[in-house]
Amino acid sequence: MLRILFSLLLFASHPVHVTLLSVDYSAEDHSFNAFLKVYFDDFLLDYKLCTGSQDKPDPVGMPEEAKRKISGYLNERIIFMAGKKRLEAEIADLSLSENELRMNLRYTLKTRASSYSVRNRILTDIYKDQSNLLIFKCGNFEEGVKLTAENMEHVFNVK
Repeated sequence: MLRILFSLLLFASHPVHVTLLSVDYSAEDHSFNAFLKVYFDDFLLDYKLCTGSQDKPDPVGMPEEAKRKISGYLNERIIFMAGKKRLEAEIADLSLSENELRMNLRYTLKTRASSYSVRNRILTDIYKDQSNLLIFKCGNFEEGVKLTAENMEHVFNVK
């Protein structure tokens, strides 16, 4: 019993460097809906590094201002391409709870492509053991990948 408790305490003291990004095509409105989850304390470190700003976003107290601030960061850190056309993220909503920042994003699509690429650089400049989990769905196509500091991009061939 003591070994199990010690193992749990050791595991709890070791930080996990992971984000989750799920991207799903919506044929109804010709867009990709995405969900991003990142630990807020890690996000703040990366936000400061990316933007150079000491002024941190406040998703709870000032959500609209936080959306504006975070939007530029997201479009710098996540590059989403439909073929050769870059798509920009719009933050639909965001929430902060138990140190997890959760965001629903929308990428408007003019025309469908046969391939899509996602480059996720969130936290990769800070943590060499960073894992950015990515689930991509488009019609009947679905694939999940793990992006890292060494492998930040993946191409999805949907046709």
